[in-house]
Amino acid sequence: MAGEDILTEGEIDALMESVEDGVTDTDASDDGAYRRFDFSGREHSLLREFTALTTLLERQAELLKSALESAFSLEFSTRALPPQLLSVADALASLERAVGVSSTSLAPLEGPSFSIAPESLLSFVVNAYFGGARGGATSAPARTSLTPTELRVAERIAEQQFACLCGAWAEKLPLESGDLLTLGAPDRLEALPRSDMLLRLRFELRAGDDEFPLDLLLPFEPLEPYRERFAPPRKKAEVDTGNSWEPFFRRELPTIEVELAGVLATREIALSDLLELTPGAVIPIPTPEQVSVRADGVTLAEGRYGSFEGAKAVQLQRLGSVLRIPGS
Repeated sequence: MAGEDILTEGEIDALMESVEDGVTDTDASDDGAYRRFDFSGREHSLLREFTALTTLLERQAELLKSALESAFSLEFSTRALPPQLLSVADALASLERAVGVSSTSLAPLEGPSFSIAPESLLSFVVNAYFGGARGGATSAPARTSLTPTELRVAERIAEQQFACLCGAWAEKLPLESGDLLTLGAPDRLEALPRSDMLLRLRFELRAGDDEFPLDLLLPFEPLEPYRERFAPPRKKAEVDTGNSWEPFFRRELPTIEVELAGVLATREIALSDLLELTPGAVIPIPTPEQVSVRADGVTLAEGRYGSFEGAKAVQLQRLGSVLRIPGS
């Protein structure tokens, strides 16, 4: 069997998830033809564990309403829609022809997060706030680009969105927003692999008779390690003192060794430069300010690079959920 025909572990998990969720023989093709299997099923199954998202998004909608009204002196009503998972390809296909796309990092999550503001909303805010024509979202023909003023408004809206996200999620997952980049095209979103999954948080804004969508797109894979924080509290199970494997695992698991890796820095390099590398070649890397400490690909902590007692070392500044003490 060719290598590309072998199922990955994630794809096998997705297949098993669909069986456990009640997929029966009636879901198969009756005519004997093969049907395409949706390997995003695993991510959709995981999203169901994020039950606290509904409450957090309602709180986020309240904060967003107050923030936008304060920033633009306009009255809005806001409503949070159910969260959705979609691929980067589907996210790009759903964009309007003209949108303000703001991207930033949300530590401790790896990868960029995006604020998507449609041209109709930006045009409405510019006209209402700066005293232009107030004919509503459909009074002007659709455009393919934004004005500089609309881009500034998009950035201001994105600032409010990410601030409200950090405020609403603080108790579940403290987030820290980085520098913001706002463009009139989804360049940074297009740079992501098309199959990557994004968590879309959509808010419906209403001003008078006009209605606008406002989206946040978060990378879903970095959220997975934190899903227990968004799940209902579990009841403490009684310790089984009978003939079970639990005492054995309680005794043996803490002694298992894992490989700990400190990722100092990464750098992109052109394929042409890569092919020209020879022994002795030097690839400069920037001095790292933050170092990720990982075990088996899972980020356990982030810290500061330095030295200790004459050896290179990492001073931990922030722990991931795996190492965080419950209740802390």
